[in-house]
Amino acid sequence: MKRNFLIYILSSFAFLFSNAQKQKTITSVQWQEDVKYFEEQLVKKHKNVFHHVSKEEFEKDMELLHKDVPSLKDNQIIVRLMQVTAKVGDGHTGVHLPNTFKRYPVRLFWFEDGPYVTATTEEYKQVLGAKLSKIGNHSLDEINKKLYSIISQDENKWYYMSAAVAFLNIPEIVVALGMAPDNDRASFTFLDSNKKEITIELIPMTDDPKRKWWSVDKLLPLHRQNLFNPFSYTYIPDINAVYLNFKRYDDDLFYNCNNLFKYIDEKKATRLIVDLRYNVGGGDFTKWQPFLISRIKEKTSLNQKGNLFVITGRLTLSTAMVNSIDFKKQTNAIIVGEPPGEKPNSYSENDQMKLPNSGLVVSYSTRYYKFLDEDVPAFEPDIRIDPNWKDFKAGRDPALEWIISSCKK
Repeated sequence: MKRNFLIYILSSFAFLFSNAQKQKTITSVQWQEDVKYFEEQLVKKHKNVFHHVSKEEFEKDMELLHKDVPSLKDNQIIVRLMQVTAKVGDGHTGVHLPNTFKRYPVRLFWFEDGPYVTATTEEYKQVLGAKLSKIGNHSLDEINKKLYSIISQDENKWYYMSAAVAFLNIPEIVVALGMAPDNDRASFTFLDSNKKEITIELIPMTDDPKRKWWSVDKLLPLHRQNLFNPFSYTYIPDINAVYLNFKRYDDDLFYNCNNLFKYIDEKKATRLIVDLRYNVGGGDFTKWQPFLISRIKEKTSLNQKGNLFVITGRLTLSTAMVNSIDFKKQTNAIIVGEPPGEKPNSYSENDQMKLPNSGLVVSYSTRYYKFLDEDVPAFEPDIRIDPNWKDFKAGRDPALEWIISSCKK
């Protein structure tokens, strides 16, 4: 059983368009054919397309979009389709963005009080560490309302915070939502540490592999190191623990887990910390059982309260969210951190369809899963530790610090 997380949820550190496609130039009539195909096939293929939105509202939105197509630009049509899938409500149903869509040269992370610039390029260094306040004349509250219209509306707030900062980076979306006049530039206003406004025009990036990025934190904590390594681990001698940063399920999982346990034995480690905070990509959640959880259960020195920890966050998604629940149910792990950014009981197991004229890819859910007895917005950690701006800026990791501190008591 596979739970492939919808590709458009992007981390604050990487812009990933999986299965993205170039946008074809097509006529209004062809777009109307695509809209009709989208409506018919989504209803037919989705397990329950009306689990959150009513049939009447769905049909009204589709009828209006079909009528409006001749007066809309391509990016506006795509965003209107995103608004339809947002109302469907589950995070595995949505529109994949064309790889022709651009990016602004800022990376944002949404903390409790709003989105901050965590990294940017040389020409925009003056807003590094500043908090987003406005886009054009639109306040943060207005920005929230506009973003909510394109983000799955039956998921949790942590899902929203992840998706929101990703979409704020995309000119074609910002323009289609009416926050900027064109794709070439947009006026963003930020507040610096003294609450002073800084208004700048952001110009979308061009391809440049040599572009230099500036990060707000000079010292990267462990969980933000080796971001492109799907399975990395290291030894923390102070508490005799192996720290595993597991970011992606792939074909090397069996091999990687074998090497992990060899490393644990070599170090004679009595503790294991499994960090799932950036495990966003999805995969086969049954593979985790024999490769890692079952082996931990057999290793009684690890499977004890105070010796086994799992760290979760808003980007602990899909398969990783399921496996964090598996840890809670099947082991003695203490779950630490922020809740995963996905409802534990929801529609998922997505498949894809391609619209015939535009080539636009659309994901849809094919199954309903119930992983917790109660229908709750999120799987809550045992020890709740949310990211905060002060610690992030200082390069600190409160979740890992709590674990290390508790092990030393």
